[in-house]
Amino acid sequence: MRKFLGLQICGLLAIYGLSFGLHAASVQRVEPLNWWVGMQHPTVELMLYGDKLAELTPKLSYPGVSISAVQRTDNPNYLFVELTLSADAAAGTLPLQLWRGAQAVQQVDYPLLARSDGSAKRQGFSPADAIYLITPDRFVNGDPSNDSVPEMLEQANRLDDNGRHGGDLAGMLQALPYLQQLGITAVWPTPLTENNQAAYSYHGYSATDFYRVDPRFGSNAQFRDFVTAANRLGIKVIQDIIVNHIGSNHWWLQDLPAKDWLNFPKGDANGNFVPTNHNRSTIQDPYAADVDRELFTDGWFVDTMPDLNQRNPSCTTKYLKI
Repeated sequence: MRKFLGLQICGLLAIYGLSFGLHAASVQRVEPLNWWVGMQHPTVELMLYGDKLAELTPKLSYPGVSISAVQRTDNPNYLFVELTLSADAAAGTLPLQLWRGAQAVQQVDYPLLARSDGSAKRQGFSPADAIYLITPDRFVNGDPSNDSVPEMLEQANRLDDNGRHGGDLAGMLQALPYLQQLGITAVWPTPLTENNQAAYSYHGYSATDFYRVDPRFGSNAQFRDFVTAANRLGIKVIQDIIVNHIGSNHWWLQDLPAKDWLNFPKGDANGNFVPTNHNRSTIQDPYAADVDRELFTDGWFVDTMPDLNQRNPSCTTKYLKI
């Protein structure tokens, strides 16, 4: 099973909430939530989800930004729109219109943000760094009020070894001076994204929303504040993301973007769950049997972690843009 830890220095990176206007109610989701001008790679692919969006044609009129590709899948409710940004494109709100024939029926006002000063010169982590790995739920509970959140399936239970124990961003913020005194130069929290699973998701590797901090840890704004505070103390922040699998309660599972979005979506030929064989040597071994290699790369880690099919170009592109 291909498991990639997407580790990137957050520095001044921000996770912004999406603000868009809809002239009709069909568009239910747009991901990623926003993008930035001045990025090294000039393209970004937007995933639009809503009732029969594939029937519509996207159009855009914005200086320095153009639609360079449109992709559709076998699911009529998804529309993938690739934008190309020129070097002189300015931050602002992109009026992405969706047309049916000669009529504009919807508009998504998409946030295009300016990068923070010096963002492109951000220094990544290296062997020179002293990196402190944090499992946020097991670290410091700085705000007991968010230990249990009604909308989340799993509530706090410190008596359960595999349950939620209450650690959060507020606790991580409180611990920064201590970490600085230890000589720590980079912190690596396990994923902070929403993991709305019924059980055993305190670790963060069962994402159900890649663009929302789990409310039991805090908010997107609190994450930005944590990164800023860490940077002021000379501490980098490594963002851990998983692009190999998702949680079984991810919203995609309600309406998969494509029939081939997952590996073994219906199990084997008999409908049985297909787990990874954990045989990592199959990747390096030129004599490994194809069936063994496939089980490693495509098998699910556990039955609550659907394995993503990274052969699907839209699936792969989306994760490159998280």
